Formats: sequence, structure tokens, C-alpha cells
Amino acid sequence: MKAKQVYVIIVLMVMLGFVAGFSAPAWAKAKPIEIVFSTYMPTSYEYLVLPLKHFAEKVEKQSEGRLRFKFYHSGQLYKGKEEFAALERGDIDMTAPLDIYNTGIVPELGISNLPFMWSNPESLQRTLDAGLWDLGINGELLKHNMVVLGVAAGGPYQIYSKKHPVCTPRDMEGKKWGISGSTASKATELLGGAPTTMSSGELYLALQRGTIDGCTRPLITGLGRKLYEVVEHLSVTNMAYFCSFLAINKKKWDSLPEDVQEIMKKAAKERNQEQLHRLLAFMKKAIKLYQDKGVKVHIATQEELAKFKEKMAPVYDWWLTKVPDGKKYIEFAETHN
Repeated sequence: MKAKQVYVIIVLMVMLGFVAGFSAPAWAKAKPIEIVFSTYMPTSYEYLVLPLKHFAEKVEKQSEGRLRFKFYHSGQLYKGKEEFAALERGDIDMTAPLDIYNTGIVPELGISNLPFMWSNPESLQRTLDAGLWDLGINGELLKHNMVVLGVAAGGPYQIYSKKHPVCTPRDMEGKKWGISGSTASKATELLGGAPTTMSSGELYLALQRGTIDGCTRPLITGLGRKLYEVVEHLSVTNMAYFCSFLAINKKKWDSLPEDVQEIMKKAAKERNQEQLHRLLAFMKKAIKLYQDKGVKVHIATQEELAKFKEKMAPVYDWWLTKVPDGKKYIEFAETHN
């Protein structure tokens, strides 16, 4: 009798296991989908890189292991200006390119770099969250096989100078400035300065030798390049910005289950906010670091910023010749910042 009971129990266990095998969801047995994520940014750029890592971790966890990220940083796969094309080709699945690196492909991406449009990172992020890129940029990027999941303020440009602080437009007159990009060049000319296009790697020696009197760069670049050793003044004007946009290859996106897509969209929004909070904290810390290094820091007032912006109308007009539908971006920004 006991042997018969044992036999029945064994049969039931086998049957339950058989049924469970059929009732388990297909993804539970499937191999995880691999996402190759590449960024040129080094891990020392914490406020930019950590939100990306946290995005990947959230998606892995919330998808219950259906997605697995292979995360490459510090240009291990591609440099900053190579990421866009690599994503378009499908050589990588995801990246977070900088808008200013790709204005030659999509001119509208230059909206964040217009001088003195936003007084602080929060106002830029508000404009982005309100749908600035929905005016057409997302559609243009879709033509390049990429789906934008989120856009985050990457950091404002500040003014570094050797001998004199920059508090008014007149303070830039008659001096040579190391800048990056055509928009910054136009703005510098309007302020009476002589612009010289330079990579960030050239700034230190140029300042040290007196080839230039100052430069415009984000705080993170100034710290990374140790500009505090060769300048005396830093003017915090939030002159212009760059953004990083979280994007995935269109073919890869279309291959993902709908619920996973929703998980990624939600995590991307959270990444935007995390980057903003980390950026604001970094800016406070960076300003103190410059001061500790002996740099005299001037934080521009709203009145001072208004005087700078008054000079910028010709830059906006010039930009509109490059971006025929740019007016709607400017009007949207002015309404939502």
C-alpha cells in the first residue's frame, strides 16, 4: 500500500513538473536580449555616466533579466564624434551622443548652444521635458535609424579668463578667446572678442603661453584640463549648453517586446532627472574647487545676463539661416524656459 502511495506521488510530481514546463512564459527560458551600450565619456564624468549605468541596471532588473547590457565607456568602442554613425549603422545598440557633435547632420540640434537662451540648467530641462525635440528633432533622428528615449541637460559653458573678470559684454572686447563651434564664434565676435577655434586639449598651453586671453568651456572640461592652473578668473554665465540624448537603434527597438519598451521609456525619464540633479550638485562642488585653487569666481546676476543676451540677436538671426524651421524652436524655448 505504501509503495503504491509513493508511486502515485512520484507520478503526480512528474506531471506537475511537465505542466509547469509548458505553463512557464517563453521569455523565462529564452536567452536574454543583449544591448551593446557605448559611450565615449570616461567614468570620471560621473554626472553624465552614472545616470546611464543606473538606466541600464533598472532596465535589467525591471525586465526580470530579459535584457542584458554590455556597457562600454571611455571610448572603448567609439569616440564621441563616431557614436552617431555607429548607432545609425547598428554597430552598437545604444549610446548617449552629444547634440553639439552632430549639428552638421541635424542642424536643429544646435538649439541648446544658442547663447544666453537659458539662465540655468533647470530651465533648459523644463524646455526639453515640455517637448522641445518633439517639434522635429526626434523625427529627423528617426531618419537616421535611431529612436530617442530621453534628452538631458549636459552642462553650461562658462567664461575663463587670465587677467580680468568678465562681468559685462565690454569685458570681452579686444581679447582673444579659445572657443568651440561656429555659434560660439559668432557670439564672441558680437561681444567684440577675437574667436579662435580650439580643441579642449589645446587650451592649457594656449592660455599658459598667452596665445589666448581666455576661453569658453563647461566646468567639467576646465577641471579635467586643469585650467585653474593657467587662469585667474571664472565667470559663471551659463553662456550656452550641450545636451546628451539617450538613443537606441531603430531595428533593435522594434525587436523588443512592448512592455520592455515601456520599461525603457520610464527608466530614460528617470535618467534625465538624475543627470540634472547630479549636474547641479557638480556645479556647486566645481565652483568651490576652482575657488580652492585660487581662481576668482564671479557669478553673473540676471541683470548682467540680460545685457549679454541683448547683444545676441544677430547670432539668432544667423542660426535661422542655417535652420529654416528654427523659429519654432526659439519661440518654444522662450515660452517654456
